[in-house]
Amino acid sequence: MPLDALLLVLFAALCHTTWNLLLKRGGARLTTQVAALASAVVLTSPVLALYSVRALSATAWALIAASALFETGYVFALTSAYGAGDLSLVYPVARGSATLLVVPLAVALLGERPSPVGLLGIALVVAGVFGSDAALFRAAPGDAGRRRAVRLALVTGTMTAGYSLVNKVGVGLVAVPLYAYLVFAVSAVCAGAVIRARGGAFPVPRRGDWPRIVLMGILMVAAYGAVLSAMSRAAVSYVVAAREIGVVVAALLGALVLGEPHSIRRVVAAVVIFAGLVAIALSR
Repeated sequence: MPLDALLLVLFAALCHTTWNLLLKRGGARLTTQVAALASAVVLTSPVLALYSVRALSATAWALIAASALFETGYVFALTSAYGAGDLSLVYPVARGSATLLVVPLAVALLGERPSPVGLLGIALVVAGVFGSDAALFRAAPGDAGRRRAVRLALVTGTMTAGYSLVNKVGVGLVAVPLYAYLVFAVSAVCAGAVIRARGGAFPVPRRGDWPRIVLMGILMVAAYGAVLSAMSRAAVSYVVAAREIGVVVAALLGALVLGEPHSIRRVVAAVVIFAGLVAIALSR
């Protein structure tokens, strides 16, 4: 994997984990995430002065629409998952399941052929993610909340896999800044439409929540732009796997900021994930 692509992915993972922490810490998560998405639309709107949407093909628009639909599903699944479980539970399941889905689908649908070293790296990353918590998929008989959180995290991972595969094709047809803006814009409209269809009013955050929301929007733009740029340089299998370094960051933030339990097992898992990243970095 090219070094510049790896650095972009690591930067994206840091930004993504941070805005997930901000989302988890606050209340009214759906309102917050939709408002942050709207902020991202405003932040990326200057690209319309540099790029024309008139030149986009029907295929490009179809990919943008597909990505936005997956993103919308991601928004609702993620906010529900954080309402049911800890950051250190939801984040690993969501990210790890996305990798498990993307790799075989990228081989089958996009014709990617990860090298043996690359496959070893991906395997190490996945092993580290799911080995970080012995009880990741286990819950006490009465712990319905944890089981619900895991199910919703798996749905989130499925949405992530979907938009990752679509985005890999999309960035080959549309300039990254314009692609990011259009996906954000269509996603915001779709999220608002779903809320209205469910009988709710479009979410209006409280005035005091806007600094956090705008910061989330900035981090969303930075993370999305960086990962799209990485996808334009490297195989999506490697990009999605390398993003799992965010699991390590999420575990640290969950323990240090949110007071969630941590263990030596997670330290070992972090080392395994890092070894996987090294293998991916050395792969071709």
